[in-house]
Amino acid sequence: MKIFSKWCLILCVITISGIALADDLPNVHASAAVLINADNGELLFAKNPHAIMAPASTTKIMTAILAIEKGNLDKKITISRSAAATPGSSMYLHRGEVQTMRNLLYGLMLASGNDSATAIAESIAGSQAGFARMMTEKAHQLGMKDTQYKNASGLPAKGHYTTAYDMALLARYSLKNPTFAEIVQTKVTSVPSSRSRGRQTLTNHNKLLWQYPYTTGIKTGYTRRAGKCLVASADQNGQSLITIVLKSNSMYNDSIQLFNFGFQKITPIPNSGNNSSNYHDTIDSESAGKGPVDTDTSKASIN
Repeated sequence: MKIFSKWCLILCVITISGIALADDLPNVHASAAVLINADNGELLFAKNPHAIMAPASTTKIMTAILAIEKGNLDKKITISRSAAATPGSSMYLHRGEVQTMRNLLYGLMLASGNDSATAIAESIAGSQAGFARMMTEKAHQLGMKDTQYKNASGLPAKGHYTTAYDMALLARYSLKNPTFAEIVQTKVTSVPSSRSRGRQTLTNHNKLLWQYPYTTGIKTGYTRRAGKCLVASADQNGQSLITIVLKSNSMYNDSIQLFNFGFQKITPIPNSGNNSSNYHDTIDSESAGKGPVDTDTSKASIN
């Protein structure tokens, strides 16, 4: 009888501990979300990480990194009629206007310019369709197996999709590029404007840069189909995190909750001179898509 009572007590303690752990999880409203340690790829939280989602303007992360890697930032680009006429969010380019690739990148990532995206695509690949093929090829090289692009801006298109997991791969890879990292953490800048012959102010759409003091980037997105999306990064006490929230009614709050949770759970990386890790689930943008085990859609996966 005593043995039975002892095991009942142990079982109760385990059950209570499990409930406490579940209660500690962030209450994320996004349809899909991922939180990772940006330094080693450790997966700290996942909700529907492999669900196929519309990326909206978070698409521009891929557009930007390709432009940086394959373009000349000082190249002068003459804006075409098709680029100037691209609908949606804009940096208000005009046909015949000349901008450098660097200026277009700021317009792309701060003002979320769809016109900038088209101009970049045409400059690098000659056409929107050709650049979209380059984007998809790059995605697959990074292990983004569930991603396909049809345009450079993220405007709704059949066959244009990604997942929260794939976006984490892309974000982690892109943030390693110093030029990309500098652009996406910029709050406000200005570029030459052909309309006023002066300068145009560009303000970053990512309000998390003002709302959460540790934020270091990177990109918002919204369409009616995709809902509100945010890929974000933050650094605190030498530790770096990346969050992905897709189709969320409270993308900033979701991201802040994930960051706060992550900074409490993150394990500092020992300075051992190697990159070995004991973690089972990681996101590694350089390992051809080896990723986390699928999580139950009703529970978060935590290491």
